[in-house]
Amino acid sequence: MPLELHETSATLAGVVNVDDVEQLTAWLRVTPKARISLRRCHHLHTGAFQAMLLFRPRITAAPTDAFLAAQVMPLLDGSGGAPGRQGS
Repeated sequence: MPLELHETSATLAGVVNVDDVEQLTAWLRVTPKARISLRRCHHLHTGAFQAMLLFRPRITAAPTDAFLAAQVMPLLDGSGGAPGRQGS
């Protein structure tokens, strides 16, 4: 099961696909101090990623997957920075 949702914490494991997005989004909507572990997540559907960007849950464990750790995690934890303006 890719989503393990609890009262204020969740674990995303394996492949989080489009079928999981609605449930994750609904949980994030009603969980104001949400905490999410991505340690066991190997694939994150863009819809789930967008929901996490919108609701900004606290990430309690970074993914071990190299792509998610390098490309997605910086955007979720705020260290990715805004893209620079070209031509300035």
